[in-house]
Amino acid sequence: MQTTLRRNVTELRRQGVQVDLVCLTDRLTWGARTAPGVRVFGIPFRQRRTHAIWYPVHYASFFVWALIAASVLALGRRYDAVEVDNTPDFLVFTAVIARLRRMRIVLFSMELMPELTAARLRVGPGALSVRIATRLERAAIAWADHVITVSEPCRRILLGRGLKDHKVSVVPNSHGTAELEPARPASPPFLVIQTTLIERYGVRVAIEAMGELAPQFPRLTLEILGEGEGEAALIELTTRLGIADRVHFSHHYLPWGEMIDRVRQATLGIVPLLADGYGDLCVPNKVLELTAIGVPTVCSRLPAIAEHFPPDALAYFEPGDAGGLAAQVRRLLADPGAAHRQAARAQESMRVLSWDTAATRYLAALGLHRADPLMTQRTDHALAT
Repeated sequence: MQTTLRRNVTELRRQGVQVDLVCLTDRLTWGARTAPGVRVFGIPFRQRRTHAIWYPVHYASFFVWALIAASVLALGRRYDAVEVDNTPDFLVFTAVIARLRRMRIVLFSMELMPELTAARLRVGPGALSVRIATRLERAAIAWADHVITVSEPCRRILLGRGLKDHKVSVVPNSHGTAELEPARPASPPFLVIQTTLIERYGVRVAIEAMGELAPQFPRLTLEILGEGEGEAALIELTTRLGIADRVHFSHHYLPWGEMIDRVRQATLGIVPLLADGYGDLCVPNKVLELTAIGVPTVCSRLPAIAEHFPPDALAYFEPGDAGGLAAQVRRLLADPGAAHRQAARAQESMRVLSWDTAATRYLAALGLHRADPLMTQRTDHALAT
């Protein structure tokens, strides 16, 4: 299950809320109880990112399934809230029956589709695909009763596209930290990246930086936790740089708890996002996860991240600059005290972004206290049943 969705469902369950979840699963599922108070209505559909044509195919296929499932469910029950998580934005219209029955419709805008489309297809704002995405987003935010977005820059953009201020809430991609154990760096030292292996997340930059660091730090390794269509090319890069034995791939997504446990043991966390236009708008959950458990972080200097974390909270480098990334890693490895102080400063900066604070805004956006929402989500990973 996508991590933000998992967090939301966990919070709703904690509040005693019953949840019906429409999503992608590994097999056809109708009403399976995967946890107390959670029923899953899922369809299997294999994700492919190898060509741009697959994105509309994925979106359209899941739209049809979600429309059928959400309509049947909304005819049978009166939900207090219907949450629809993009991408894409037009998924909100799968809640048409719920809307006709006057249920509250909330669009959780995890991604801004026009900017994401431009970044994925490497086109400008005037491209037909981007203009279509913008029109669909405008229609979706106008139709929804309320919109949740993940950062202040995203909120400002949505306001500029006509969304009324009272209709939008900011709920960042943070997670509850009360039950998380603090960082405990392992020996020998290692760097960690937890991400999908696609170009925009900059894993290539981190591998190139590792190539610079390897001669100076013979025991240092890099662990890459995740999978994606870029994995083969990244493995080939490690071979070409002569560091295949210093870069370890998980070759799959780890369960969130297992992933966090491994991240906790890292010496430093790396967030090498590229400046593709879309990354400028996000405070990625990778930064928030590393910060929450106290792992010092080396991060691309992107506007939304820099807006929340000052220079003494994260070790910034210019996006795409492997040499700059290597220099920051070198500096922190040479001065563990500075790394520790940086991690502590990051945790101070994150207080306003913490889930303990954001959860209240999330529930208020849904209009819930103790309720029974239907949640519709197109997930990138199978939901365990």
